[in-house]
Amino acid sequence: MLKLPRFRLLLAGSILLTILNQSFAAQLEQLANRVPETANSLVVINVKAAYASRLARAQNWKQQGLEAHQAGITAIPSGADDVLMAAEIDFELMKPQWEIAVARVQQVPAMQDIAARSGGRLDRLAGVRAVERPNDSFVVNLGPKLIGAMSPANRQQVIRWVRKSQRRQSPELSPYLGEALQVAERSDNQIVLALDLHGIFAAAEIAANLDNKQDLIKDEQDNIDTLSQAIASIRGIRLEVELANPAQGRLAIDFAQDVALLQNVAKPLLLNVLADHGAKIDDLEDWQAKVDGKSIELSGELSQSGLRRVLSVLSSPVGPMAAPAGAGSTSDDIADASQRYFQSVIHYLDDLFVSDFQPQSLFQARTWVERYARKIGDLDAHQVDPDVVAFAGSVQDYLNEIVSVVDRTQKRTDLREVTLYQAGQRRFNRYGAFGGYVEKPYVARDRAIAQADESNQGLIQVDAIVRDLRAISAQTRKTMTDRYGRQF
Repeated sequence: MLKLPRFRLLLAGSILLTILNQSFAAQLEQLANRVPETANSLVVINVKAAYASRLARAQNWKQQGLEAHQAGITAIPSGADDVLMAAEIDFELMKPQWEIAVARVQQVPAMQDIAARSGGRLDRLAGVRAVERPNDSFVVNLGPKLIGAMSPANRQQVIRWVRKSQRRQSPELSPYLGEALQVAERSDNQIVLALDLHGIFAAAEIAANLDNKQDLIKDEQDNIDTLSQAIASIRGIRLEVELANPAQGRLAIDFAQDVALLQNVAKPLLLNVLADHGAKIDDLEDWQAKVDGKSIELSGELSQSGLRRVLSVLSSPVGPMAAPAGAGSTSDDIADASQRYFQSVIHYLDDLFVSDFQPQSLFQARTWVERYARKIGDLDAHQVDPDVVAFAGSVQDYLNEIVSVVDRTQKRTDLREVTLYQAGQRRFNRYGAFGGYVEKPYVARDRAIAQADESNQGLIQVDAIVRDLRAISAQTRKTMTDRYGRQF
């Protein structure tokens, strides 16, 4: 009899948890209704659960705010309960064709407040109020407690998106993204990221690439054709993040066929591919890997740097604009906002140029440089000292110049390499030969010389830009510390 009250308490708790999960699932489906059918990338953030997580409580996100910014949570609009971001990404170039974000907020702000805070222009699209913002996006009022945004700010495309999403009765996601949406409904997943990769690889392309990675597959050299077929059956990649203290990540790479053959080469191949495409995350080096049927799974701790990178895969065009502009600003308000803003910029720079920036990783760093430039542009500048905002603008310009240097370096390298191939032969892409063509030894040597030469030239230019970045960072920190009497 004494155990009955405890049993009832546990039963009540279980029922309440079920109801909350069902409520979140219903809300998530409403957000997913707004996603265009061509999406191949998805990020879901359960904001309430994120701010109630052990990591958020340990770092006091609600009160301090700064730690949330440093962890990359600036992708979440102020006052949001849950956020869904989606995109159609060109995986060859690792660039989005379009991006959207939809957030359920406690109160949709006035469009004039968003325009005032962002320097945007009021508009009306498909019968709804909107703001065209300087960051090449439109923010739109999608209904009670629902705000959305789309980038680029192609007015015709945004109108079509709004109209279609208003008519959609149920999500029209690809099967893989639909499965990821169901995974996001679980209470232990505060963040879920999914990439639908179905059909993007040809087995012949993979075989050509594997030929150039003999050191990674030395125990499977006789099985390249089988390996290639298995890898080409990839369905997608899904990352689940639990904001424990520290954060925990689980990465699943899913295939259409059994991948037991990849048991010994799965992790090194994955890390190599991520590095080739400039999407390296250092945390994965220490994650445990296993092959389970048609999936490769990796799991381990996720650092603040790793979390920032995960959240930068898709940027949120909604940004931090889902909060009222406010009537005025005290000196302490400005100091707090400026310090938070400045430290967010500095943490992005530290990620790029403390851990990543090595001579051999010029191309590998390019993806994060470009994405962090965009993330800095999405930071909330409300109540921030104008000199700090100007500093962030200069940082964006410098980062974009680094991207240009890397692109020019790659183009010069490609032009030099073209002259090294025999007539009638061609490469499939920069990562390997096509059609079984095997380079002669002198060709491989000359290619390596061209790559090293151009890379060194690019590094000299980038190094000069990084020195300028460090100089303006130090000067801004000193100026703001003196101005507000607190350490920036």
